[in-house]
Amino acid sequence: MNTQTIGLVILVVILAIGLGYVGYLYSTTASIASKYMILQSQYQQLQSKYETLKSEYSSLMTNYTNLENQYMSLQGQYQSLEGMSNSSMGIMQPELIPVGEATVTVNATQGATVRLGNIIAVIRPGTYMETPSGQVLSTYQFSIIDYMLENVEPTPMEMGMGGSPPIYAFAYAVNGQVSPGYTFVNQEGKPQAIITVVRMPSTWTTWTWLGFTEESNGTLIGGHYAFPDNWVYVGSGIFVNYQFVKPVPWVFVYTGMPAMSMTVYTSETTPNSTEITTMEPELVPVSIGTITVNATQGGAITVGNLLAIIPPSTYVKTPSGQILNTYNFSLVYQALYNLVYLNASGTIYWPIFSYAFAVNNEISPGYTFVNASGSPTPVITIAFLPPQAFYNPSSMMMPTKVTASWTWLGYTELPDGTLLGGNYAFADPWLVGDDYIVNAVFVKPVPWIFVAPIHGFANMTGTMVTSMSQSSTSYSSGGYS
Repeated sequence: MNTQTIGLVILVVILAIGLGYVGYLYSTTASIASKYMILQSQYQQLQSKYETLKSEYSSLMTNYTNLENQYMSLQGQYQSLEGMSNSSMGIMQPELIPVGEATVTVNATQGATVRLGNIIAVIRPGTYMETPSGQVLSTYQFSIIDYMLENVEPTPMEMGMGGSPPIYAFAYAVNGQVSPGYTFVNQEGKPQAIITVVRMPSTWTTWTWLGFTEESNGTLIGGHYAFPDNWVYVGSGIFVNYQFVKPVPWVFVYTGMPAMSMTVYTSETTPNSTEITTMEPELVPVSIGTITVNATQGGAITVGNLLAIIPPSTYVKTPSGQILNTYNFSLVYQALYNLVYLNASGTIYWPIFSYAFAVNNEISPGYTFVNASGSPTPVITIAFLPPQAFYNPSSMMMPTKVTASWTWLGYTELPDGTLLGGNYAFADPWLVGDDYIVNAVFVKPVPWIFVAPIHGFANMTGTMVTSMSQSSTSYSSGGYS
């Protein structure tokens, strides 16, 4: 094969290879172009979606801006209204405005009593005052304050019923302060309640009021109802509370639901004519009221012009030493037969009437009212009697204590409850109130004879009166009071 032929073959081979490569390039370029067109179409679709989302975003931003502007406008209106409310807060807040006050100086070892209108407070002997700083005061000023109410709403809903409308309020104060930071305590530092006696309709009760601020003029600003208070209804419109341990306000409200008394009354005893003709002293029951006492809860009872209050944690120790957690407590009002004058320390006393406590129908010095630790604890007696009857009205000094009664011992209790025989044992001390007197030392169920001094008569002896030599200064003799 000649050179020319060989060159032609080589050229043909090169052309074939070139054409194959060109075909490959063309095929590859067409594939890339197709992919490019697909990607370009997807890009255009995404761009279209982006534009759509961008338009929606712009619309949402416009709405958001509008809502934000509305919110800011409403917030401005709210702040404006809040400012108006705050500026008028002095008018809209509840106010307890003082309208009356009665104050007594308390010596903690002796106790005291004070009255304001229909409210009587008895501060038992051994009632101290603990201040917010922890200091314990043995002498302090105790006050009852009455309040007029402004902007005080009815009480919260109770048992699905509408709130009770408020009437007026009262509070205790210590050294002029009305505050839950103070606490009435006993010698051991444990809370000791003030005995509170209120005359009010049977359809009233009280709620404790807290959260207030006391202003310099005594007005209590703000506050709210905290909880309803527990009162013992003894009848005749008399309620007793022995749970108040803080000098805070209590709001009287009208409930419309009459309270019920748990006292059971017994008819009077007819005196036995044979006994009377013996000329022995005789104390005859004429009215008896009885309640069942749960020692942890206490109780209260009234008969005639007498009110007996058994504070919580008052148990009974029997003659055999047994401690009773539950017992029947009776207040016995007695008529007097064949009692003589009492001639003591240069004063002649005339016996008026008597009364006694009874435990399970027993009037006996063998029983003792005790606390949980077994120490004697007194039952409180309030006698609604003018204290002027027990001291010389010509005296210019108002006494804080009077001898209104004498303990009577040495008697025999008959089956019908009559007490036969006996004698004056010792004088009893009574705290002087406003048209009432209080005894806070009686720890035995025995009789006490109310006596009134006969002024203007000398101390006489002989057959006209029977002279009694017992001293009237020993108030704790025998442990019966």
